[in-house]
Amino acid sequence: MADAGFRAAVPCEVKAQLREHAGAVAHRSQRAAWAGALAAVLDDEPLVVIDPRARRGYALTMSGIGDNGQLHILLADRLVGDPGLGMVTGERPARSWVEAATGGDPHLGPDNPAIRCFRLFDGQGSYISPEGMPADIHPLDGTRVLVLHPPNGTYGLTVGRVFEHMMPALRFDRKLEAAEAQHWLARLAPAVENDLMAD
Repeated sequence: MADAGFRAAVPCEVKAQLREHAGAVAHRSQRAAWAGALAAVLDDEPLVVIDPRARRGYALTMSGIGDNGQLHILLADRLVGDPGLGMVTGERPARSWVEAATGGDPHLGPDNPAIRCFRLFDGQGSYISPEGMPADIHPLDGTRVLVLHPPNGTYGLTVGRVFEHMMPALRFDRKLEAAEAQHWLARLAPAVENDLMAD
């Protein structure tokens, strides 16, 4: 299941059954928990990211991303840049963090944690925990939408990716036109900041 070609060959209904069965015994078996998580991995999945402070949006496509911590790192790598060129304001992630999230040693350790550049919420206003996975992002109007909020405090990630042998991809497709960004901004629910790490 760590291989993209294999995942593509497994029917969606089989993946759903695997997630269900693995979830039923995940509390007793770490291997079952991993199998369920792998069955939930998204491939060629469109993603819209909205920066409400700048009133900008971005279209990306994600594949093979095992958890939201990895997604945080890759999003920062793809989106943080010169705001004068329409990118997201912030500090770019260290190369060691990006390597840990892609093809390098995934273990960053406590002395070199990846610090998240923002907090993520979905289009319904729910907090997206770094410990969750991209499949947890509930679609809005049929599309998974992430809303960027500034970080509160320092949240460190000591592992760049949970599945060492799975090759991730987060493709930056384009900046949204102003009218498209406004379309999504008008549909976003306010962020519900009731999670400890969302504060």
